[in-house]
Amino acid sequence: MLRRLMVFGIGAIISILILSIGNNRVRDTFIAYADSYNLDKRVIRQFELADYKIYRDSDTLSYEEVDTSFSANNLLNPDVKDMLKVDSFLKNAWVNRKMSDRESYPQIFVLDNVVGNQNQRLHCRYYDMEKREKTRYDELEKKWVTELKRVSIVDYIKLEKDIPISSRSYVSYLYVLGIFLLIMIPVIFFCRRLIRKIGLKDE
Repeated sequence: MLRRLMVFGIGAIISILILSIGNNRVRDTFIAYADSYNLDKRVIRQFELADYKIYRDSDTLSYEEVDTSFSANNLLNPDVKDMLKVDSFLKNAWVNRKMSDRESYPQIFVLDNVVGNQNQRLHCRYYDMEKREKTRYDELEKKWVTELKRVSIVDYIKLEKDIPISSRSYVSYLYVLGIFLLIMIPVIFFCRRLIRKIGLKDE
């Protein structure tokens, strides 16, 4: 039994070394799979892929004062300083699960991060809506049809600094580890039985 554990451990170490060497597709696939269960990564990726991003004046605007209406100036002419602040914050940020509300509309997300040894918190609203594009006459169906397009908007409302923040959660990685063990343990027992059967036949 000890010998098998040693072989398994050596195999695990070799696998980790292979994944850590350079940029390889296996490592990237493994990281992408692990991140798919990570709420923090999913939310930030959702913000990055949003059709429109609104950067508000985070120094003077409070969360309660924000109106839900958007102006063309908000969407088309964002302040470069606000963009850089938010982009810098989103790197390695995590979701504050207690303050966020994914069941509401718009969805409320509160992200925490430590930037330059400074605690920071970003309040966001995320809109996922259908936008009417145009109305046209469909010759096949013989009726007027309004085309709808899915549109996503992330509204970066307020960036707070020097405040107490939440701690990062690693629950998602435990889920990945649990799924891995759930798959691998039966596989190990199956391989063990198969090796025994082959050994008996050879004898």
